[in-house]
Amino acid sequence: MASIEERLQQLEDRVAIQNLTAEYCRAIDDRDLEAFLETYTEDCVLRYKDGAMRIDGKADLRAYYTKRFMDYGLTFHYPHAHVITFEGPDNAHGWLSGHAEMGLSGEGWLAAFRYTDMYRREVNGWRFKERELAAWYYMKISDLPHGMGQTLRKHYRGELMAAELPESMDTYKAIHNL
Repeated sequence: MASIEERLQQLEDRVAIQNLTAEYCRAIDDRDLEAFLETYTEDCVLRYKDGAMRIDGKADLRAYYTKRFMDYGLTFHYPHAHVITFEGPDNAHGWLSGHAEMGLSGEGWLAAFRYTDMYRREVNGWRFKERELAAWYYMKISDLPHGMGQTLRKHYRGELMAAELPESMDTYKAIHNL
């Protein structure tokens, strides 16, 4: 059994990682590029589960989000359920569900998503080493009433795409005999 000190450290680390995800959301919503970049390791990877986007390294992350932040109007990102598993004192992985309200090109958008994360402790605290984003939906608010029943629930940059969740989950496939 782990010592009381080890267990206490893990609780403190769990809170620090939860704070990291909250800071990520705040930085996006405030368009604070420097704070956003500080949530990642230098050798980070950010990708969409469907392969539509992959960014390797903080320099490319800066270039992508410098442009992406310009596209956003009002945004409000909400973290929800968060599960963290420690692999040692300086590494962990987990998943986080959440959703975002966004103003894009003068219209309201909603997205529901799950991040699958790898976290690493660095000198300045816990950071995202890898983030993979999968969506239940990403669409205009006006499309939500009829769009929720469709498989093409991701309306990404003018293209209708199949959402990854829940259709990509083995448990979903099993229960629906897919």
